[in-house]
Amino acid sequence: MSVLAERLRHLRENKGWSQTYVAERLGIKRSSTYANWEYGIRDPDTETLVKLAQIFEVTTDYLTGASDHVQFPPLDELDRELFQAIRSLNNEDKEYVLGFIQRIKNK
Repeated sequence: MSVLAERLRHLRENKGWSQTYVAERLGIKRSSTYANWEYGIRDPDTETLVKLAQIFEVTTDYLTGASDHVQFPPLDELDRELFQAIRSLNNEDKEYVLGFIQRIKNK
């Protein structure tokens, strides 16, 4: 059985959800489609993999076995890493990053 199949089953069971419930949350008409992913018969497409990660509140890397970290690092840890990364930039690059952040905020 694939890592993806094992992790889908484990996550679903931990939440107490049925395969039918997960399929409904995904907007899949047949729960057998989801069941095939859990049994390792087929794999979901990339778009659906992202939806599964959102539903189970994990990363796609965790689902696929690329990482054993279930969730993203805590926000304060990301803030610290971001601050350190920006601090190491030259002034021109800092201005570019700040401009990029402003454009994102204005969307």
